[in-house]
Amino acid sequence: MAKAYFINASPTDVKVTLNTGAQNALAAVSVNTDGTAVSGPAWAAKIEARPSPNVFGGDTHDNEVLFVSEQKAKTRRYTITSKVSTVLDLYFFMFEDTIVGEDATGDSSGITITLVDKRDG
Repeated sequence: MAKAYFINASPTDVKVTLNTGAQNALAAVSVNTDGTAVSGPAWAAKIEARPSPNVFGGDTHDNEVLFVSEQKAKTRRYTITSKVSTVLDLYFFMFEDTIVGEDATGDSSGITITLVDKRDG
């Protein structure tokens, strides 16, 4: 079963919510001691044909993602739609001001990410 991975690529602790599901806390990205590798904590959601709380809906359905950065006092709401086969894993890299995505082959052309609402402070 394929998964949609939401990876914190920011230097702050964040929370991510998928389709009005639970808030999933992700620690800040970390760098190893010699500076040669970066690790971004991730949360994985199942991919199914239709979206539901904590489940990423494939088949061109809209998914709502709420991204909250407490340290930066930012909240961002995105709509993510995927035309990618539901048998491929998806990877969403979350930065403070944007989310980028790609499938397991490294292709991003089948994924549309739209910022719907942003709030600072």
